[in-house]
Amino acid sequence: MKTYEIINHTADIGLKVFGKNLEALFLNAAQAMFEIILEKTEKESLFKKQESKKFLLNKQGSNLEEIFVFWLSELLYLFNSEGLIMNKADIHKLDSNCIQAEIIGRIFNTDLERIKTEIKAVTYHELEVKKTERGYEAKTERGYEAKVIFDV
Repeated sequence: MKTYEIINHTADIGLKVFGKNLEALFLNAAQAMFEIILEKTEKESLFKKQESKKFLLNKQGSNLEEIFVFWLSELLYLFNSEGLIMNKADIHKLDSNCIQAEIIGRIFNTDLERIKTEIKAVTYHELEVKKTERGYEAKTERGYEAKVIFDV
């Protein structure tokens, strides 16, 4: 199932992300961002111990676009400061005024992956988060779509 596509953008990287609901849209955007940043160098092994961490995120905002940028910016910050690569997020509340989530992830391991693209920031340039009439994938039900540009 197609959850995102990369948009060509002069000197930066853009994404168009899709989700059947807001939660799926936010989770798909996070996964896409980490796929841009990281490249696997070795297959994961069940026998390799991987350190993991948990973080709580609680942010108020004035609109859905602001919440979307905060979400991705916070995940980028956690990656840069803690080495956290989000594996899972339990989004407890998400609307145009706030997001509350528990983020669970593993710690960046140079034995398993390398940094492919360094993202400096999530921008508001050309930012768009909207409900779509044409739906998600099957084009039969409504869905959500977002466009975001990363400063690289």
